[in-house]
Amino acid sequence: MLHDLNQEVLKLKSKNGVDKRTVDIFLKRLTENDKLTKYVNPEDHFCVIFVPFDVGRESIYMGHHIKADDWIPPGGHIREGETPIQSIKREFSEELGVVLKKEKIVLFDLSIKDVSGNPKHTCKIHYDLWYLVHTPKINFDFIKTEFYAAGWFTVKDGLKKIRTKPYRNIIRKLSVSKID
Repeated sequence: MLHDLNQEVLKLKSKNGVDKRTVDIFLKRLTENDKLTKYVNPEDHFCVIFVPFDVGRESIYMGHHIKADDWIPPGGHIREGETPIQSIKREFSEELGVVLKKEKIVLFDLSIKDVSGNPKHTCKIHYDLWYLVHTPKINFDFIKTEFYAAGWFTVKDGLKKIRTKPYRNIIRKLSVSKID
């Protein structure tokens, strides 16, 4: 798992538009502490955020997340023994009711989110790996215990809904360039 995360983060080291300081913080965290999942380290651990993305329509899928009380893309904690891609596939099925098969999944950014201010969280810091999941615009059966509501939005309209600044900044990147 450590090797998989390290390899994923290294992919972004030379990518334009990715904050190099964030990449370095991720790499340092991976070097200094091998307790990477919520189950062995509730304080700070690694997560995936995945943005269902219909390239042709330039639309993204987001939900009004109950715990975060914000409109954000789906995601979740990486479990012990999982690669980030395995986590995405599991979470996609759990949260959106669709099993991914041959969809293109692309890592495109990283963020570090302090979640300590929310008493609903046992977590303090999330190290988030951001992925695009290329998928057509379909009606997902989102999990009602996770989201108040969810739907497809143009990138521009999605940006209007997101209050969390770092998340807004990452989604904004989708409106200025096509991500492969």
